[in-house]
Amino acid sequence: MSFQLNNASLSLAFNGIQAGKEVEKSTAKLATGKKHAQVGSDLGGFKQAVRIGNEQSLNTLALKNLQNLISYSQTQEGALGQASDILQRMNSLAQLSLDTMKTDADRATYDHEFKELAGELESIKGLKLNGLDLFTDGPFSEEKKQFIQVLQSQWLKAAEQVIQDRLGLAGKGTDTFKIMVNDQGNQNYSISLNWNYTNPDGPDKQVDVVQMGFEIYNYNLPATAPSTDAPFYFNDRLNAIMTTYAVLADHLYFNALANGDVNKSPDKSGGAQWFKSGVADFVHGGDLLMGSFNQTVIDAIGTGDAEATSLLERASAYSAVRYLHEELKASASGLSANGVKDMLSWMSNQVSTGQGAAASSIGAALVHFIPAKYTNASTANDEFIADYKSNGWSVIGSKINLFNADTGAIGGLDADGGPTVTHQGAVPDSGPGYDVDDASENPIGGFKIAWEKEGEEMFTYDPSGNSLVFKAANTVTIDDTHSYNLKSINSAKLTLNLMDGWIESLSDERGRVAANVQRLMAERNRFEGKFSSQESALSRIADTDFAEESTSLAKNQIRTQASLAILAQGQESRVSLRSLLSGVQTKGKKPSSPPQAS
Repeated sequence: MSFQLNNASLSLAFNGIQAGKEVEKSTAKLATGKKHAQVGSDLGGFKQAVRIGNEQSLNTLALKNLQNLISYSQTQEGALGQASDILQRMNSLAQLSLDTMKTDADRATYDHEFKELAGELESIKGLKLNGLDLFTDGPFSEEKKQFIQVLQSQWLKAAEQVIQDRLGLAGKGTDTFKIMVNDQGNQNYSISLNWNYTNPDGPDKQVDVVQMGFEIYNYNLPATAPSTDAPFYFNDRLNAIMTTYAVLADHLYFNALANGDVNKSPDKSGGAQWFKSGVADFVHGGDLLMGSFNQTVIDAIGTGDAEATSLLERASAYSAVRYLHEELKASASGLSANGVKDMLSWMSNQVSTGQGAAASSIGAALVHFIPAKYTNASTANDEFIADYKSNGWSVIGSKINLFNADTGAIGGLDADGGPTVTHQGAVPDSGPGYDVDDASENPIGGFKIAWEKEGEEMFTYDPSGNSLVFKAANTVTIDDTHSYNLKSINSAKLTLNLMDGWIESLSDERGRVAANVQRLMAERNRFEGKFSSQESALSRIADTDFAEESTSLAKNQIRTQASLAILAQGQESRVSLRSLLSGVQTKGKKPSSPPQAS
């Protein structure tokens, strides 16, 4: 066996091998479209390409999440559009029902459609997308969830029970109101009650309680059942005060309470705000309102028609009811051994048996129970206020004890010679109707309650990785079709009066959703812009230049083929192995004569 090999041949073979490697590199780059098909080709470029590629993968997922949130918001937008159409139709029906030419049969037809539409609004509120509620009040804080749990397990139930035990009244079970719990605000009150009158311009025995609101940052937290906010246990007592207002509104001509006249006070509340406030504090005992009791406290009642807003005015209203309680029990008629409790029962019975506002008023009750002092129902309320200012201190100055353990609640030691009602016992912690139960959305029997709906926090990320949180959206429902309906002109008038508010509320929600969509679309555009820039940068760093690599491939293929051809041609001239090896010196000495070239 022999072959021909010299320095030129070795160089040629080496060049052919290198060209072959370049052919492999170019082939790999052209096949994959990537410059860095082989890791070792450009370590810096490869590292940068990997980093940008990873970031793009994350951005792709974020963009997909963002698009899902856009779809969610657009679905909300469409559903709210349907709700708006429904409300507009309900508004038209209410307008038609007020037509004096329409009969009750016509209104019954309108009312049937109205309630069907109300059902559709309720269905829209329950819509879901991929298992997520479309409409909620957003995520709740832990404090808010705990507060609602306590309301549902004892607080409302205990408030209802103490009113029934001490005043003999409870809600009628037909009115529905919503509980709103605010954990982020700055109102200086702790609890509020909103209501509407069926007939704002006339005496109303069907007052609609709309909402009970709790400002929990004014409560002693954490909320517990039974309440543990010693020494005065305000948490329980606040609930009892506002629930008393709701119960009174459910039983009496609430906007004509003094003498049956709505216009007795400028705000068309019918006057007698002293009675509403005083009875609400008499339930739990209001002597804690008074740092001292004197004629100044008594005189703070004014006419008794203005709302009691300051502690002094509330203290005066409470002491006026204490004076009324004593006057009723001392009356020669003997009709009111239980004082205010008997008076409230009589007034409520007057309303339920069809008596008018004047015949069911405070003035009428004073004439009925204390006929020796009061004879005119239209003036008796004002006569009582004047008498209280003149004689209140002499009658109850010694009966209101601010320093003993009794709170001054109706039925207790100071007011009636009964057992001591302590601050903790102002709303009892245990016993029938007071014990803590499992949380229930219907904790009381006198009213139907609608609760806020907790939802998931909706968020995504911007291109910089910052979290973007979006406001939850809700829709409008007609929870109380007992009050809001088209059965009569009065109820249709109330419904129409509130329709503008419902439409405006829905418009606010639609505006919130539209803002969410716009913000999401803007973020999507930013993502797509960043994605496009990254794509261009990654392409410059990592993508193969096909023209350049095709040229390189062709060049190196030619080199490889030329090297092979030349070597093949060289093999036609043979040289013996012994002659080839004769030029190799193993001892490093200079050969005696140079090898002969063949």
